[in-house]
Amino acid sequence: MLGIDHVIIVSKNFGYEPFIGSVCVQDTLIAEVRNRPVSQDECTEWIDGRGKILMPGLVNCHCHGDMTLARGLGDDMTLGEQIEAFRSHNWFYEYVNDDDRYYARQLAYCEALLAGVTFICDNMYWSLGTRSIQAMKETGIKGALVEDIRLDFADSDSLVSDSALREFSAACRENNLVPVIGLPAEEDYETARLHKVFERAHGIDALQTLHLAENQWRRDLIQKKYGMTPIEYLACNGFLHDRLIGSHVVYAAENEISLLKESKVKVANTPLCEMKIADGIAPVPAMVRQGITVGIGTDGALWNNSGDIFREMKGMSLLHTVNSGIRCLSKSDILDMATSGGAAVFGKETEFGMIQAGMKADMILIDADKPHLQPLIMGKRENVCSAIVFSATGGDVSDVFVNGKRLVKDGVLTGVDVPALIGRVRQTAEKINDN
Repeated sequence: MLGIDHVIIVSKNFGYEPFIGSVCVQDTLIAEVRNRPVSQDECTEWIDGRGKILMPGLVNCHCHGDMTLARGLGDDMTLGEQIEAFRSHNWFYEYVNDDDRYYARQLAYCEALLAGVTFICDNMYWSLGTRSIQAMKETGIKGALVEDIRLDFADSDSLVSDSALREFSAACRENNLVPVIGLPAEEDYETARLHKVFERAHGIDALQTLHLAENQWRRDLIQKKYGMTPIEYLACNGFLHDRLIGSHVVYAAENEISLLKESKVKVANTPLCEMKIADGIAPVPAMVRQGITVGIGTDGALWNNSGDIFREMKGMSLLHTVNSGIRCLSKSDILDMATSGGAAVFGKETEFGMIQAGMKADMILIDADKPHLQPLIMGKRENVCSAIVFSATGGDVSDVFVNGKRLVKDGVLTGVDVPALIGRVRQTAEKINDN
């Protein structure tokens, strides 16, 4: 048994009220959460948790791992400008090969694990077949893999076969990953096309996702073409449903949020990316008030540069404080989005996302004995949750456990040669730069 003793525990099931206790892990599951010590004699592995915070592993609900190889190359450009600038080589596709993309994804997963993310959703730009599963499994991270329903996202009428999609879904599930089907963005909306796309996607045992109401020009495009907004258009055609994840959802009025709520659509919002590429400010507080399940993502390194969910939590809070008022989102709301709410986006809220007996032991330890996290105060005026949301960064994570396995120990990712991986992706970046 693994025991973590005398640690500050923070989790939704305890109302985010921090307390000093112990956690016992048996195999892949949390066996017990105590408010008393666990002794070394009880354990095969014992960790002294003094000076540390234990919380659920973070969930990154939206990332593009392929684009780790292009980190920073989208700076000072809107999404529309990037589309024009990168169209000729199909977002660097002509300059790289499958191995380049494979290692770029793995670097994204390693970055995530080292920053406390235990589950990541990778919206893959290009299919690598079963190698997509291998790339994720080799790092040890949990996740969802998004396979685009189109053979090439530049050709919206060339679709992946039903058999290939079913094989993808089955392979993901066999490897304990969540299969997701990626659907077209607004510029490719044609009613007959979307009926065909959604009919095919519904025949696959997988979640579905699309970039939805992400920016003003896409919204205006559908408004001009169909006389309604993208969300209204999808609702009118019966395309909104409870297995659909809307990414970004920056432009949504109250009635559109109600349509999402009625259809039980989940939302993956990426606040720092949306600021960086000037997409806008999503109505996240209104979504939360209406009870929509909202998770946090980083997007890819081309659009955000960083895969740190701690930064996203702080950004989410500060952005909406300025835009919607000082108490529009509580610290509990923010922590929900990064943990249990993120799990719920993928239908996994009963499996992980809380420090609770019977749930998977997906947990992280934060080294709180650092000047920027001190002084920590417990009790009536506790500031532990404040420290997590506003002061901590991914660099403060000392240990990461996935299914009870210690993948990060004292800040070092075990089982992956990270320096070699960095060198491999740097070579790819240099190859891009030479073109």
